Amino acid sequence: LEAAAQNLANAVDMDALGALGETANTYGIYTDDGGHKFNVVETSEACGFTGCCPSGRICCNPNHKLQLHFFMPEHSKNEAMMFADRPCKCGSCCACCSICKQEMTVYEGPDSGPPGGEDNSDKEIAYITQPTLGGFLSPQLNVMDRSGDDGEQIATITANAVCCIGGICCDHTFNVTDSDGEYMGKIVKEAPEGIGDALKELATDADNFTMYVPKELDPKKKAAMLGALHLIDYMFFENGGAANVDLSGIMSGEMPEVEFKCCDCYCCGCICPCTTSCGGSEEETPPENGGGEEPEEAAEEVPEEEEPEEEPEPEEEPEEEEPEEEEEE
Repeated sequence: LEAAAQNLANAVDMDALGALGETANTYGIYTDDGGHKFNVVETSEACGFTGCCPSGRICCNPNHKLQLHFFMPEHSKNEAMMFADRPCKCGSCCACCSICKQEMTVYEGPDSGPPGGEDNSDKEIAYITQPTLGGFLSPQLNVMDRSGDDGEQIATITANAVCCIGGICCDHTFNVTDSDGEYMGKIVKEAPEGIGDALKELATDADNFTMYVPKELDPKKKAAMLGALHLIDYMFFENGGAANVDLSGIMSGEMPEVEFKCCDCYCCGCICPCTTSCGGSEEETPPENGGGEEPEEAAEEVPEEEEPEEEPEPEEEPEEEEPEEEEEE
């Protein structure tokens, strides 16, 4: 459905239509020997509101409000053994206040009430949040044993990257350390293997993650890391490698233009996508004088007009001088 909506949006050159096909995510979790351990189902509204602010998938993806329910197929397909609540946040601004800091709360199942409600307060396993300024140039998450000011930090998750995060060309590693700074595990977003997997990531939201944890680790800490893995997916990889094909110029004989996201630039919690494009028609750069050069027209020689000869003025006849009369004494 998402791919069909995106193709329709590309055909009519209206990117906003692609959001109408955004569906809730589902995940499959497997052990290292290939065993199917959990099914994870997202519950969210397409056009939801929190108070007077929109918080649904269509308007706010991937920062929308959601709940994740973890099911064990061998036990029950209807009763979640764990669930997580994530409120809607402003995901493209600096992580300097609560409305901009990404967070997720993990609860022990079964779900007996609204996430975050009084019925579930005593079932809280962990609270995951961004620190102030989000780790500066390297994305960071703090894992607390509970929400609130009295929560104690049990782990820190730091990306093995500086400034640049996301993209589909390589693996992305997030190291997990405990409160003493000791290694506790890692979360790796795997790069696609082969052209088929790469095209799948470009056309859909499909991603592959691997979580490495010691077998003797406390199950509640494993659950907290599992919740953090999903929060990382929504923060950095939900739109990873997103491709947009502009087909509006095909009818006029132009090549389609393909634009896709290479990665995200990260600074203090602020995420700015870096995109590149190829194909399409090359726009002609107008010359500096603002128009095409016009051929110079040969100037016609206009014969100079001959000035009329001036007639010589008639010479004035000299006046006859009268002889001076001498007076005789």
